[in-house]
Amino acid sequence: MPILEKNGLRVGKDFALAFSPEREDPGNPDFSTATIPKVVGGVDILSSELAAGFYQIAVEQVVPVSSTEVAEMSKLLENIFRSVNIALVNELKTLCLRMGIDVWEVIAAAGTKPFGYMTFYPGPGLGGHCIPIDPFYLTSKAREYDVPTRFIELAGEINTSALFCNTARHGGAV
Repeated sequence: MPILEKNGLRVGKDFALAFSPEREDPGNPDFSTATIPKVVGGVDILSSELAAGFYQIAVEQVVPVSSTEVAEMSKLLENIFRSVNIALVNELKTLCLRMGIDVWEVIAAAGTKPFGYMTFYPGPGLGGHCIPIDPFYLTSKAREYDVPTRFIELAGEINTSALFCNTARHGGAV
């Protein structure tokens, strides 16, 4: 927007500007670009409406939000949710290994609960290109607002140590 406005153009008059985070699950046959709800936030109402109209051509459900910031924060929340839960199971994996408990059996048993639980699996890598980066983008931004993000940072530390510690000590096998 600053680049366009620097040249005399005005948002809402000469151009529209919106943000819509990518949401993909490559290789998952249950979801396609068309079936994954599309979050869209514009810098103004017109931009939001135009972007939503554009995406409605290609996707089944458009989820309009009030701003580009809300759209971006929703993506960060999705990725941080995944990072924190992967950290939890990576930490649990380490504990189960030491205790002689099969972590996969524990996860399978917990996964039978039909509410309030979502299954995550331990292992090297966090999935996708966003998960290892996005949480730390937000922690950096949070520092500008003097807000500590210890939980997010701890998840990053656990996932980093799990990538090296668990696979090195146990040959990658669980």
